[in-house]
Amino acid sequence: MGVPGMSGAGPSAANPVNGLLLLLELQRQAWRLTAAAELRYHIVNQTRRLIAYRQAAFLTLPPTLPASGRGRPALEAVSNIAVLEPNAPFARWLEDAARAVAAGPEGGTIHVVDPAALPPPVRGAWGEWGPAQALWCPLAGPDGVPRAGLWLGRDEPWTDGELLLLGHLAEGYGHAWWALAGKRAPKPGRRRAMLPLLALALVCGVLALPVPMSTLAPAEIRASDPVIVAAPLDGVIERFHVQPNEAVAAGQPLFSFDATVLRSRHEVAAKGLSQAEAELLTASQAAFADPQTKARVGQLRAQVELRRAELGLARDLLDRVTVRAERAGLAVFTDTNDWLGKPVAVGERVLTLADPQAPEIDIQVAVGDALVLEEGSRVELFLNVDPLRPLRARLTHASYEAGLSAAGVLSYRVKAALEADPGQPPPRIGLRGTAKILGERVPLALYLFRRPLALLRQTLGI
Repeated sequence: MGVPGMSGAGPSAANPVNGLLLLLELQRQAWRLTAAAELRYHIVNQTRRLIAYRQAAFLTLPPTLPASGRGRPALEAVSNIAVLEPNAPFARWLEDAARAVAAGPEGGTIHVVDPAALPPPVRGAWGEWGPAQALWCPLAGPDGVPRAGLWLGRDEPWTDGELLLLGHLAEGYGHAWWALAGKRAPKPGRRRAMLPLLALALVCGVLALPVPMSTLAPAEIRASDPVIVAAPLDGVIERFHVQPNEAVAAGQPLFSFDATVLRSRHEVAAKGLSQAEAELLTASQAAFADPQTKARVGQLRAQVELRRAELGLARDLLDRVTVRAERAGLAVFTDTNDWLGKPVAVGERVLTLADPQAPEIDIQVAVGDALVLEEGSRVELFLNVDPLRPLRARLTHASYEAGLSAAGVLSYRVKAALEADPGQPPPRIGLRGTAKILGERVPLALYLFRRPLALLRQTLGI
């Protein structure tokens, strides 16, 4: 007794009789199983004894899928994988591919999958996740409705003999799956016992509602493009010409340094230049009669240039004694008494010039509260002086690395641009409050239990 088309049928190709015996043995083992998980394991792993393949996947089908195309298959088991990750990219792609195949015109029959007939997103990822040759085997019960499907993949083409054997085997698997998972229905006496399950399902449904992920962080109103006024020289600040938060005009004096030492240095440099010029003049006049004096003229001329450079430096430092505003704005600093008589170094920041009409929000997001900070995310600022009217803004920048904030907390620095409100003036620079950053939509359960889950993961290392 033989089966037509058995050439190249994998493990059963050498002896067709052995292939038929193996087919009957696999069906008998499937019918004896009493748990759905055991049957799924048997289907994806033991079928290799009859037909050679590289990977097998078992997917359950929703009842509405073959008829209307609605619903989504669920990946339940994969060969050679003990723990299945349902949200892995391969699992999502395979479920999309199985949905398209099962809803197609040949979804109820065993056939070789044609990638060209799949939707563009699935077809585009075929080279990354799909095998060279894929086979779809629907597993139908006695009523002819497929309740599950077997996806087989390998590199070699499928033969007619293999399709024939898999067709008979799929019927046996389909009956076994129908007996374990397809025909069970709740009995009337169990309605009261189903109430807790319904309540649990309701709670799970509420926890699955999508809500925007958000985080709260301290914030402050600052200038969006401030001009930093730094000390132009080493010295001691003698006086301030402006007060904190005072409006200044371009070119207006801001503060002055003690010029006593600089004036003395300028006088010494001026006298040194006069002396060098006198020595050069005397040597130049004597050079006509004394050849030795003529040799010193070049050296004295270099001394004059050196003294002239020293005088220029002293004059330049005197010109920097009074620091002036580069542009109009608010002089932002704490208190004049914090700087008077204090020695400062070159480049040390003394104050900033801020434009009050162009404020922004400076936010310090703690590392433990950070979420995915994307440009353009919505931000709401609740000022301490007016917590009932939040200011709207959009996130414009988030630091790549975390640093210590003024409060000593490891935080990400985030900036947000305020949305224009024609009926309200811009908030005053320096106001503080609490910013609420809104991220992508996530299930309510993740929003409520994000911190406990993070703590549990850090504690248990999972």
